[in-house]
Amino acid sequence: MTLEHIKAIFLDMDGTILHEDNKATNKTKSVIDQLRENGYKVFLATGRSYSEIHNLVPENFEVDGIISSNGTSGEINDNNLFKHSLTTDSVKRIVSLAQQQEIYYEVFPFDKARISLKEDQLWMNNMIQGATPPNNVSESEWKSRLDAMAGKIDWRDEIPEDDYAKIYLFTTNLEKITNFRDELIQNQVLLNISVSNSSRFNAETMAYNTDKSTGIKEMISHFGIKQEETLVIGDSDNDRAMFAFGGYSVAMSNARPEIKAITDESTQFTNEEDGAALYLEDKFLK
Repeated sequence: MTLEHIKAIFLDMDGTILHEDNKATNKTKSVIDQLRENGYKVFLATGRSYSEIHNLVPENFEVDGIISSNGTSGEINDNNLFKHSLTTDSVKRIVSLAQQQEIYYEVFPFDKARISLKEDQLWMNNMIQGATPPNNVSESEWKSRLDAMAGKIDWRDEIPEDDYAKIYLFTTNLEKITNFRDELIQNQVLLNISVSNSSRFNAETMAYNTDKSTGIKEMISHFGIKQEETLVIGDSDNDRAMFAFGGYSVAMSNARPEIKAITDESTQFTNEEDGAALYLEDKFLK
């Protein structure tokens, strides 16, 4: 397939348009603005919750739509297009499993602060200590945990009845999180969840049969765009579904080799070098 057929561009955030400080640059904003002026539709497709995205992008940053929480929610101009919720029962069961193994967790309701239980605050705080990431944890993931513990978590006595977008689960112990993620995958039908991960040190659970590809499918259906007219750019495991769905797939230069192997091509530059923006500028604006 040639890029001349592309009408819609879907961009991951972490490791793609965000730098290690969890911020997108004005360069990325400028390229997206030019693409939209030239008639392309540009979307975000991220594991991030919708409510936190505005803190990560420059002022007056605009796209045609946002797919958040790994396909759980779709917004166009702050209006909800679709939403797929985890049940409160599933949330409570997964939190209980995390507590048993001391897996750090953040529960994300739609449009509200993330939740953890007060009874787990001490050991979670002890786990998330120090300015430098331990082991091979990325700076961006570690900074996000430090920021969460510094005031972004709503500590509750119990998990309330609500609609939930996702649960984020994390530990610095690679073997423990790998085994825990495998356990969730083996029980995803029983727990009524989908399982993904954006790094080797985390797991994320969403509503059953929900991922970035289902979100893209719902978004392009709304706009009347064909699957083969889509281009997707990402860097990690939670982008695998959209790589498989996209008409043309691009991995970031900073992606692991096994991620690059399943895409059509890779960017020349990393996320720290605005590689996604430079790729799009070269392919569509010159």
